[in-house]
Amino acid sequence: MTILEAIVMAIKDIMRAKMRSFLTMLGVIIGIFAVISLVNIGEGMKGFMYEQIMGFGTGPTYMEVHAGKKGEMFGSMAAAAITYQDARAIAEECPSVELVDPRLLRPAEFTYRNKTYSVPMLSGSTQALIEMMNWGVDEGRFISEVDVEMRRKVCVLGKRIVKNLFGEFSPVGEKIRINGSNFVVIGVLQEKGAMMGFDLDEYAVIPVTTAIDLFKLKKLIEIGVVAKSEDLVEKAVSEIHAVLLKRHGQEDFRIDTMEESIAMLDTVMNALTGIVTGIAAISLLVGGIGIANIMLVAVTERIREIGIRKAVGAKKRDILVQFLIEAVIISLMGGVLGIIFGVGVSSIAMYFIGLPLIITPWSIFMATLVSILVGVVSGVYPATRAAKLDPVEALRYE
Repeated sequence: MTILEAIVMAIKDIMRAKMRSFLTMLGVIIGIFAVISLVNIGEGMKGFMYEQIMGFGTGPTYMEVHAGKKGEMFGSMAAAAITYQDARAIAEECPSVELVDPRLLRPAEFTYRNKTYSVPMLSGSTQALIEMMNWGVDEGRFISEVDVEMRRKVCVLGKRIVKNLFGEFSPVGEKIRINGSNFVVIGVLQEKGAMMGFDLDEYAVIPVTTAIDLFKLKKLIEIGVVAKSEDLVEKAVSEIHAVLLKRHGQEDFRIDTMEESIAMLDTVMNALTGIVTGIAAISLLVGGIGIANIMLVAVTERIREIGIRKAVGAKKRDILVQFLIEAVIISLMGGVLGIIFGVGVSSIAMYFIGLPLIITPWSIFMATLVSILVGVVSGVYPATRAAKLDPVEALRYE
């Protein structure tokens, strides 16, 4: 018997018991569906996060300086500090650096007449911030170097803050109170939307020096830095490291580049994808057991058929191949259906979530390969048992 004849015979046997064959495939369908959909959703989320990170300001030339060494716990990090003077030193002594933005982020309460609005992110920054974030101003102007040097009480507001405090009226030139201190609104930021879970339209900016006075803090939360080009990123990191080491006397700071942030994100997302895929793979194990069980039942039901085939000249290899191919076809059909459902469901899910759909060819290839392997492994024992049946005993079987 040729392989083609065995395939045709296996398909006929499968079609004779459609419901049983479908129920046998169900474990494989669910397993492959879960793997494909979870991998595609995971890759889509990863792609979205990459877009968010790379779309932040100047992309690969951007980096951040934070207090504390890499890998330190928060307690150790709290003991370290980066300051406004550190940022000034980086700007003055690092020739590979183009922009430096010292930042102090705090929640604050804004009051205009009888209206009060709590802002989750009030940023003490410099004029460099707007270039780093590829942002713009819809009305008025952004804070300037003079505002920072003179420690002026001026602020630039996000769209949502303006809507809640001023409605449809322009706030430029109006006086508001921030944490009880009087400020003048000099501009309104362009609508930015959400990024990495933060609503940037609830963002407000004041000069960093003014923020230091307002919150009575000397420590910055971070220093944003942009290198002059992507090729100068490593050199800029070395220069910043040398300047801060000289100023601090110890390495109680870290410099996080965009490449490192992406690598960290990649590690986390791959780990999560691996965990959920491993959980989904349990369904494949269950599916394989189901196929083996049904194939054993099929061998028992077809003992007389096996005896007749052996009596008219079928060899052990022919019987082995017949049942093995039947198991592989059942598993492969389940795998194909699982791939179709997985791609379909992940496409619909990503559409409604609003994330990009990324279909990974390797996941489809691996799902197909796994389907075949499940069929082979599940079918080996039943097929071997069928091949070893004695034809005389098989013909006697009632």
